[in-house]
Amino acid sequence: MPFKPAPFPNSEIERAADVSSLGVMRVDQTTVYLDYVSLAAELTDCPMSFINLLDQSSQWSLCGLGLPTEVFDQFREIPRDQSICQYALLSREPTIIKNLEKDPIFSEHPIVTEDPYLRFYAGFPLVSKRGNVLGTLCLMDFKPRDIDTALIPAIQKLARRVVFQLEFAREKNASDLDFFVDMLGACRKNLGNLSADDLLLGLKYAHKSQLKGLNTDIEKELLRLGFIRVDDDEVHLSDEFVSVLSKFKNIFEPRKIFKVDENYIENIFAES
Repeated sequence: MPFKPAPFPNSEIERAADVSSLGVMRVDQTTVYLDYVSLAAELTDCPMSFINLLDQSSQWSLCGLGLPTEVFDQFREIPRDQSICQYALLSREPTIIKNLEKDPIFSEHPIVTEDPYLRFYAGFPLVSKRGNVLGTLCLMDFKPRDIDTALIPAIQKLARRVVFQLEFAREKNASDLDFFVDMLGACRKNLGNLSADDLLLGLKYAHKSQLKGLNTDIEKELLRLGFIRVDDDEVHLSDEFVSVLSKFKNIFEPRKIFKVDENYIENIFAES
């Protein structure tokens, strides 16, 4: 019997919209999420670990560990109906298949019957704040196996942390867009009808340290737009631009980045 795709979750339209709103489908996120797949593989001694998101048509691996780069790139995006993780969308509990070859659903899947002959799968659902399963933090192996039950809560915590970071990034991006629109409005009120590109240029040189040794053409453009003034051959931000910047004091605050620190393994077990 050929492999049969999973039915769609009851809330599939809302779930897919939740995935789309993250803005990371088909965007490489390896540097951001490598710590999570590395920790999951290390904790369980599995050779492969991935963070996969699924929309209505495709599965996209944000990050993966354990496959040669050329192989990972080849299978990074696959049709949803060919993925194993599609079945993990149907539950908020982990989907653990100890032996894919013996499983009635997956025994005829091509990645089981053909190269790479996978035998073990564990998909830990990535559940959004809205309660939708966005995808999985999953583990795979070439041989049948199991996961120590004591490790399952730890991997679930890693999965929750992945979702937290995905949703934080979405909210930060939305906040940044609102911020930019508000600042553009303030610039137009103080400096005239500037474009978004004009504002981006002004923000690039919005710190005193950036005004030293300006290229002549850049200096002329900043003067024309009203971002700077020149007194006695010394360049300063214009009073109008300073007034705008003062309304948005957090403009130069560094973006908050969440990383898994070296004590994370100990911490997640301590919380269990």
